[in-house]
Amino acid sequence: QQQKLTANDAAADDNFGNSVDIDGDYAIVGAVFDDDNGSSSGSAYIFVRNGTSWTQQAKLTASDGAADDYFSSSAIYGNYAIVGAPYNDDDGTNSGSAYIFVRDGTSWSQQAKLTASDADANDAFGRSVGIYGDYVIIASIDDDDNGSNSGSAYIFVRDGTSWTQQAKVLASDGAADDRFGTDVAIYGNYA
Repeated sequence: QQQKLTANDAAADDNFGNSVDIDGDYAIVGAVFDDDNGSSSGSAYIFVRNGTSWTQQAKLTASDGAADDYFSSSAIYGNYAIVGAPYNDDDGTNSGSAYIFVRDGTSWSQQAKLTASDADANDAFGRSVGIYGDYVIIASIDDDDNGSNSGSAYIFVRDGTSWTQQAKVLASDGAADDRFGTDVAIYGNYA
């Protein structure tokens, strides 16, 4: 063990650590029940390593965060981070969304908000996320294409500062209640 990380504004029931990821000298930690934008709106924290010490560099929240969004599923790669909010309500109750953040020096700012092209209520888009290079993968575990709550995942690609949906992937043998996408990851040409 090199260090134990805690949020500099930690509070009871924040659930800091419900999601984590690391790339190089940067780590991201989700806190699903953080209340900055309302009860259980969620947040994510960026930590940076200097030698053997890790310090908090930023706290990320959604620009339009609201109570019960559960913004916290997180991944990081290079200067980019993605955080999912599976219970965001933009396209219906609990349809979900994901947010891209970019680092400039020591500052992190929101670059994009992503939603599924066929978003629907209760899809939980953003339940898990992954990032590598110019690509992100975002799970929609309660999507119903292969039956109720069968699940799916979406691939988005970056061009400059714009992110567009490239593909929607489903299990070839998907069935109701599989919740395909409960955990996702992407690397190179593979997800």
